[in-house]
Amino acid sequence: MDEGIDFERDELIARFRQYLHDPEHKAFFSHDDIVEIFDYAGDLNDDYVRIEALIYAARYFPESKDMEQRRLIFYSDTYPLAAKEFIQDHGGDEPDRPLFQRLIAIKEKYCDDDNRDNAIVAFERILAEKPKMNDEETIRFVNAVNDCDCLDWLEQNLKHIATYSGNKACLLYELAMFLLDQVEYARALPIIEKLVSEKPFVLSYWELLLESQVNSQADDAEINDTIETILAIDPENEQALKQKFLMIYHEGGNPDLLSEIVYHIPNDAQIMRLYIRTLVDHGRKAEATDYIKSRLKADPLDYEALISNYFVAGHKACIKAIKQAFATPEARAKVSPSKWYESIKTLDTVKSAIAGYALMLWILEEYDHDELPEWWTSTLIINAFDRCKYKYVVDAVEADPTFMQRCDMVLYTMVTCAYAKTGEYETALEMCNNGIIYSGRLWPGIEDSSPHWTLLYHRCLDILMDISSKIYEAKETDMPPIFSGNPFGVHAPRD
Repeated sequence: MDEGIDFERDELIARFRQYLHDPEHKAFFSHDDIVEIFDYAGDLNDDYVRIEALIYAARYFPESKDMEQRRLIFYSDTYPLAAKEFIQDHGGDEPDRPLFQRLIAIKEKYCDDDNRDNAIVAFERILAEKPKMNDEETIRFVNAVNDCDCLDWLEQNLKHIATYSGNKACLLYELAMFLLDQVEYARALPIIEKLVSEKPFVLSYWELLLESQVNSQADDAEINDTIETILAIDPENEQALKQKFLMIYHEGGNPDLLSEIVYHIPNDAQIMRLYIRTLVDHGRKAEATDYIKSRLKADPLDYEALISNYFVAGHKACIKAIKQAFATPEARAKVSPSKWYESIKTLDTVKSAIAGYALMLWILEEYDHDELPEWWTSTLIINAFDRCKYKYVVDAVEADPTFMQRCDMVLYTMVTCAYAKTGEYETALEMCNNGIIYSGRLWPGIEDSSPHWTLLYHRCLDILMDISSKIYEAKETDMPPIFSGNPFGVHAPRD
């Protein structure tokens, strides 16, 4: 929460880990230290340190009620059945029980209850006793409210509930983080605005505010104000600089303004791509070329820059440079197919997409098939077929010999069409005959599937018969067969 306090806690955790690592290391931790170590290890999801803190407490502070309750917290987080037994053995959720225990009891009792009102009544019963919650109790209170699906109740009663927390910022932060985890940016925004008002010099809170403003489509002026505040605190802040770049880009993209920002965040792939395309769009292709060369000089295997080079050098030069840079197995091993695909998706214009097909085909040919995602070949085939780039479909099948053994009927029909479109008539005819004659064996049970797949099944049979008849007719007339553009009236479902 507070960055200064976190630094102190980091040091405390480090000392405790040193004690665990070296049995000869003489160190003693006070009761308060062990409580702090356990709590902060929970924030870090470090169960090893939490367990060791409990063991340390059992040895040196066996009567500690604070650590007894933290044992319950550990049970609740990791062994819910043990937590229930602990609660039963220690007085349940009666008013005289510690607050941690009562909150965990509410969670265990009502988290799966369809009627949230029962949980709300239990929370209000606690508040009626006017507790003074410390930081950890505040965190556990918000956790329990979230587990019982009552965050909206907390939002509506925030001002009242805040009077019972010794740290309002802690309450606001925990609530905001749960809302952000649920991608509820619009709901989180007013909470985070209160948080930065409460703690105006904590940089991470301003970063949360910027994230919420951007994702809830707040007013540009408000976003700009937040960006400038962050940069006043930290002039090198990458999140704020990136958002500033994007705002300038979407307002027309002044290359001179953008270049100042690019200098400060050189490793952001999205910024690099947009900067290159902006330079090209503004007729400054030479600058884009120099920029790409500077990146490749620093890292000859900068695949992001090599792919973006398409918008500067064009299809052939782009593909040639990539193949040269990644000619060896050692070079290819540095970039996984999944990373390639994420970058290939940025080739998002009609013409650049074709370069993407060429790259996917090259990867299919050069990488070990065990390294490729299962969907690689089918994705290439579907996208290339949709753009009538049938040669890529045929080449993809040739590069993946087992594909025809595992494809569905729609993909089988697409491949058959592609062979016919590229003049491979005998192969297409053989595939038509096999698909028609053996359809029941190749794709058993498809007619019993959803109506959509049943429609596709019969449509595929019609297409295969149509291709077959056109090839036979062409043989009789000694003329090339004529096929329609895209024979599918429907497309394969994208699951």
